[in-house]
Amino acid sequence: MRKVTVLLTKYSDWVSTFVHYLAGQEYTHSSLALEEDPDTYYSFNYRGFAVETLEKHRRRGVTKSRCIQLSVPDEAYARIRRRIRQMQAERESYHYTRLGVLCCLLRLLFRWERHYFCSQFVAELLADCGLPLGKAPCFYLPNRFALELPSLPACREVRLNVV
Repeated sequence: MRKVTVLLTKYSDWVSTFVHYLAGQEYTHSSLALEEDPDTYYSFNYRGFAVETLEKHRRRGVTKSRCIQLSVPDEAYARIRRRIRQMQAERESYHYTRLGVLCCLLRLLFRWERHYFCSQFVAELLADCGLPLGKAPCFYLPNRFALELPSLPACREVRLNVV
């Protein structure tokens, strides 16, 4: 078994504040780290596929965070790692989707090839490794992880000093 870590954060910028008040979202961003490099997180932001660090989160003004660690089978971990490496190698062909976020908020099924928002990306990676998610990845906002993941047996909360 290997570990992957889901980091949920809320920033102090106006976009995060807007999403927080519009949708009642406690967390407004999610990212995923692999066991082999626990200080590097992968996600999507307005520039597309993103590689983030804890220091970057601190500099950007994280006001709240929650870290959930999951144990996944070795084969599933290898699939996640391959997918992330492939996206890194082809990062210019992956894009952020604001339309996907809007459809998620409106509960409309929407999938656009090579376009993701942060929590959809994380949910798709977790679904690919066989975790029993309650919804399709395009219906995941960061708070959904906070509600679902802690109930999984292979899950535990870990403390990170992000804020």
